[in-house]
Amino acid sequence: MATGGAANIAGMAFIPYYRHIMELLEVNQDLKHTAKGIFKQMACAAGGAAVGGVVMGPVGALVGGIAGSVYGYCNVETYDSMVTIIRNLSDYEKKELVRKVQELVGSSGLEALTTFVGQQVNREILLNVVRQFANEASKKGG
Repeated sequence: MATGGAANIAGMAFIPYYRHIMELLEVNQDLKHTAKGIFKQMACAAGGAAVGGVVMGPVGALVGGIAGSVYGYCNVETYDSMVTIIRNLSDYEKKELVRKVQELVGSSGLEALTTFVGQQVNREILLNVVRQFANEASKKGG
């Protein structure tokens, strides 16, 4: 019975590292740029409505607003949805994500991950790995 408990604890050893990844994604301002994306979407919608209104009146404003919204939505990265996908992974998927990030960082230490994201190039690489993982997980999940 003690052996089973130890195996279970060893099997969950990835959780502190996963939590650290989530903390970095949720707190690090260099990784977090959703507010800019939302502003860009609103600006596209408003611009489309204004141009459509000038060209075709009220109907043009409606059509331009919808077109601007669609354009803004399609051209803004959905950081929050990526974080939500990562947060809702199964334990197996979390373990796989941790494995990929540790492989990228070259260490299983939390300090090494923190140091790694200290450089802009590494933040971009980490985001690409996490984004790709989230995309694959969302395709599998639904």
